[in-house]
Amino acid sequence: MTSTARRPLVRHPWRVATVVGVLLVVLNLIALLAYFSDTDDEGRQQPTSEVAQVKPGPGSIASPQDDVEVRLRSGLTGVLVIDGQRIPEDQLEIDPATSRITFRPGQDQEFETFEAGDHQATVLYWKQTKSEPASPDSFSWNFRIAA
Repeated sequence: MTSTARRPLVRHPWRVATVVGVLLVVLNLIALLAYFSDTDDEGRQQPTSEVAQVKPGPGSIASPQDDVEVRLRSGLTGVLVIDGQRIPEDQLEIDPATSRITFRPGQDQEFETFEAGDHQATVLYWKQTKSEPASPDSFSWNFRIAA
């Protein structure tokens, strides 16, 4: 009887261990990035130090009846300009306690609904204790209305 030497299953076990280790690190990084990603419009958006939040979010997609809303830093107030049209203050819901400004499209409003496509919103803002200045500070963002 002759004995034959068995060939090892893996010639270079350290090479295999290194490749498996690197793959585990890459997969863990992908899982970590997916866990901490923020895809929500409301999420961690921080447009400026004066503008705490806008809705719909910059670059987001909204429906034709969605509200346009801005939450300013405490002590500020303002008005909205949508697609170059200043929204009359009697069509805005302005809450001085929360510094929130909301425009709800509808009948007898500047916009009954928003047409499909790109839109630009701008908030002009100033201190609540002052009257509107000739050149108020502003923040603009774009959003898209889905068909």
